[in-house]
Amino acid sequence: MTKNIQSKSRHGAVIRWVAAAALVIAVVFSGFLAGLMNKAGLFFLLLGSAASVFMGFSRDEIGAAFRHAAGRPGPAVDLRRAAYFWSAAARNAWILGVLGSVLNFTIVLGGGSRGIADASNQMIQSFLITLYGLVLAVVCLVPAMKLSGLAGRASYAAASKPSGPRSLLFGRAAGYSVFVLVVGLTGLSLVKDSPQDGPLSVAQLMFHGPAALVVVGGAIALALFLGGGTGAKALTFGFGMTGLVALLLGIIQAMFGFVHADIKGIASSVSFIISASLYALLGLALVAAPREDRELMDGRRDRPGRLSWMIWRIFPLLAFLFLILTFIMVIIPMKKAG
Repeated sequence: MTKNIQSKSRHGAVIRWVAAAALVIAVVFSGFLAGLMNKAGLFFLLLGSAASVFMGFSRDEIGAAFRHAAGRPGPAVDLRRAAYFWSAAARNAWILGVLGSVLNFTIVLGGGSRGIADASNQMIQSFLITLYGLVLAVVCLVPAMKLSGLAGRASYAAASKPSGPRSLLFGRAAGYSVFVLVVGLTGLSLVKDSPQDGPLSVAQLMFHGPAALVVVGGAIALALFLGGGTGAKALTFGFGMTGLVALLLGIIQAMFGFVHADIKGIASSVSFIISASLYALLGLALVAAPREDRELMDGRRDRPGRLSWMIWRIFPLLAFLFLILTFIMVIIPMKKAG
């Protein structure tokens, strides 16, 4: 009887995934996405999201999450851990979608000698990566919500054995290595299309000293003040709050630049906003989130902190909105100069 139920559950899962794949294929071939394609951004998001889950989860935990999503039953503890994996994957997709937009925007901004129309078009294309990230996050939330519901009705049997430190270390090293490789390949692909001869080079934006001091230095300081008892939540709080402070500092500086018609001041504020967004999102995605994932999967915490979830959801949205404001600030001086 149990085998028949498991078989029906797996067949149902296969049918649902085939139907979803057919819908996606139909949309792609319909031509609806012809103007909404950013190949480099999609490459960054998919492979970057895959690499990010290995930073906080072991191979066994990832495999179990996929098996449970495909219909394999299990004890409540295992189903709850699998549900958390999928919610964390959705979180990573959302953060990396905005991060991809920031990286793409940074590289396009550095190649600003091809005219306002071409530069503006490529800047707008960078916003598509956030759309991809949001869609992927919704896809990952479906099994998360389903498994969370199943966990409430499952039996409370013993959980599966946790992964050993070697497996975790190998997966984490592989995840970070793949992520660095993906960023490098994406950057090279974008630089080929946008030769770096604009007013703000990629190096100026990515290695912005004041932004790094505010975001990275401030996050470390906050984590030290909060102490070790708060765990990785201190890092999430640090990168989220210092990133928000930096964004506000940048927009206030931009306002002064517009009031006094100071093009250099506007350029400096644009550089500060982009760099602050970049550092804060990298800190959340590569440092804080994987550490919180490990704390929960190792049983050191029962559930993720509410403040952490709020920061993971809201800060990328704020960074995206500030990126749109940055786009407006870049375009307005270019029109005046023309």
